Amino acid sequence: MSFPDVIRALGRQWAVTLAGLLMTGALIWGVTVVAPPVYTARALVLLVPSEQAVGEGGNPFLALGGLDLPARVVVAYYESDVAGTRFASASPEGEFVVTIEESTRGPVIAVDVTDATPQDTLATLDRITESIPVELRRLQEEVDAPPESVVSTLLLAKDERAQTDAGGTVRLLIAVGGGGLVATGVLAVAIDGLVRARRTRSAAAAAAASAPAAPAPAPASPATPGTPLTQAAALLQTGKGAGSSAPPTSPMGIPRPLPRLVKETPPSVPPAWRNPRPDDAQARSGTEKR
Repeated sequence: MSFPDVIRALGRQWAVTLAGLLMTGALIWGVTVVAPPVYTARALVLLVPSEQAVGEGGNPFLALGGLDLPARVVVAYYESDVAGTRFASASPEGEFVVTIEESTRGPVIAVDVTDATPQDTLATLDRITESIPVELRRLQEEVDAPPESVVSTLLLAKDERAQTDAGGTVRLLIAVGGGGLVATGVLAVAIDGLVRARRTRSAAAAAAASAPAAPAPAPASPATPGTPLTQAAALLQTGKGAGSSAPPTSPMGIPRPLPRLVKETPPSVPPAWRNPRPDDAQARSGTEKR
């Protein structure tokens, strides 16, 4: 079926098409309600070496090489169930991920927060970023690290406004809208085909009912007396032909065929010139003697 045929079928079944479009619109609206856009925010926290590691008059950024392990210890804490329960209680719909920022070669911790509203997103981000220095100091105190060797943190960057993330909503809208339009088209074309087939059958039945009836065949005329067929039938029925009886039948009651009459041919007579008469022979012999 070509595209113009599909358009014509949709036009003929406009009620089905309209109902399908309305249902598709309702599904799209439902997607926006069930799966609304979410908001994200991000922060970067840098671990700074201790005064003992930097030395007097040293540059802290030149001594970041040994801080990768403490940063991974902090990330491991935030990946635990204890930290997840702690921050999830403040915002049940919020989600956060604390990882090592792989785009840099230093001890940079990345905090990504996702929530349903911009306010909740920024509030959760603030709580996590403020808790990182506290948890880092607590972990160092538990191992009795000297005060002059304690690692500190530095907030590199933090979003002041939450960003809208509508990727999931857009994917759902495309899936639902495309599926609804395809289903509407298929249903309309199928119903149009059924309706047209039913109309074709009804028209054919009406034409057959209104057509004049065909004349009945004329009965075969009986054979007239005096014809050979009539005479033969009469002879077979009465058994009077040439003084013979009825035709013989087989044990199953099936009439046997009559024997064919073979015409007797007279014996052949040789030509007269091959069998001369006696008078002719004597005349020819007398002529020879003379």
